[in-house]
Amino acid sequence: MAEMKSPVSRNELDCRMDPYWRKARLAARLLLKRQAGKPWSARDRRLAQRLADDPGVTNRLLDQALSSVGARQRNGYSILDVIP
Repeated sequence: MAEMKSPVSRNELDCRMDPYWRKARLAARLLLKRQAGKPWSARDRRLAQRLADDPGVTNRLLDQALSSVGARQRNGYSILDVIP
């Protein structure tokens, strides 16, 4: 019988995640917050400016992150996600 592997720890997952993808996800969450009509804090504005100035956070990557965050909000966690 095959041995089951233990789930990947959060630290291991974070090390493998692309830093620009992580930044794009943050930017997507900020945009969704703005679209929901919630005000941005001073921290949100500073972070949004830093992410907008980052050359690695492209429009295409941001669009993919918006789709990903929106899908997760609609459908919940995937069975492949590691839930802390």
